[in-house]
Amino acid sequence: MKNINHSLKPVENGQGKNTKKSYTKELYNLLYKEPLSRRMVATKLGFTDQTYMVTPYILNWIKQGKAVVIGLIKCSRSGHQVQAISTNPDLFPKSNQLKLF
Repeated sequence: MKNINHSLKPVENGQGKNTKKSYTKELYNLLYKEPLSRRMVATKLGFTDQTYMVTPYILNWIKQGKAVVIGLIKCSRSGHQVQAISTNPDLFPKSNQLKLF
């Protein structure tokens, strides 16, 4: 029997945009609070082992400079060393390029 997670509220009365907006806001806030892997943040959002639900948003934020890979962490789900992603600007690496000259 397949285990189904019903943690997300169903979309009713055409509120799909509001649901998507609140979902992305929650994703952003989770990555702001602490650096997490894609799998760990997907699990916190209720999408167990469904990283494809968060990856497009994270990749777009990285391209836009709103998120960054800050290093490696041990994933609580897989036990492997994986990328730690954060949206907190205080954790972004500082550039030393100006100090070269």
